Amino acid sequence: MLKYILSFIALIVAQVLVFNQIQFSGFINPAFYILFILILPLNTAAWLRLLSAFILGFTIDIFSQSPGLHTASTVLIAYLQPLITGTFKTSDIDENKSSSMSHLGIQWFLSSSAILILIHQASYFILEVFRLSNFSDTIYRIVLSSFATFTTITIAQFMIYKKQQ
Repeated sequence: MLKYILSFIALIVAQVLVFNQIQFSGFINPAFYILFILILPLNTAAWLRLLSAFILGFTIDIFSQSPGLHTASTVLIAYLQPLITGTFKTSDIDENKSSSMSHLGIQWFLSSSAILILIHQASYFILEVFRLSNFSDTIYRIVLSSFATFTTITIAQFMIYKKQQ
């Protein structure tokens, strides 16, 4: 439990101090903080997963001065995580452990996290624009930010993965 509280705080600090400062032409902004939702154990109670996602997204919204966009997108992926991870999990997975790459394997983590990251970024940017004009720019931002988020989260997981083997 303490490990998750510390990672919750560390991911918020990293997002606010480092990743919110990374913006290339307004198109790429990695959402590194969603790693917290991605690594929650599969058997985490639904109310706790959703409440954690709400607090996480709301905190990022406060520091980013955005009107609930991070909150809505983060709660959405927290709600969908059991469905999507259930699609990729094998029968020999310990659902009490973290959903990180080191516990569940590279292929499983990369597959499920790529889908959740894409859903998060799509919901965030669609809510941000909230119109169909400049739809190609919105798709461009979704793809580039999803790639940047996926890359940073994967690098972080590989760094941890090597240490735990």
